Amino acid sequence: MTARFRGVFLTCQDSVRTAAFYRDLAGVPLEEAGNDEYTYYVLEVDGIQIALHDAQAFADYSFPPNSESNLTHLYFRIEDQQAFLEDVRSVGAPLVDVDDVVVTVQDPDGRKVMFGTA
Repeated sequence: MTARFRGVFLTCQDSVRTAAFYRDLAGVPLEEAGNDEYTYYVLEVDGIQIALHDAQAFADYSFPPNSESNLTHLYFRIEDQQAFLEDVRSVGAPLVDVDDVVVTVQDPDGRKVMFGTA
């Protein structure tokens, strides 16, 4: 059997707010999906998804989100670090760390998200 990467699925305290964060800061065009009973936000490219789910819907094993356990790391490539830092300031994202290559910010659920030029 061969396993293929399918995607990254994040649970969120407020999936609407977290989806807006990724749309505004990373330019990820997440779209609302699901039905009247369950809504989530997703982007699928070539069969690989990033999806944001409401943590309470997964309450048996994931609510509340544990921001101290960053087992999921997201890394986005950026072209210009200084321009990106201006975007961080304009949307009010909490800045965690900056080095020569990577800017690390915190998303609304406490995850550390890396944006780098490499």
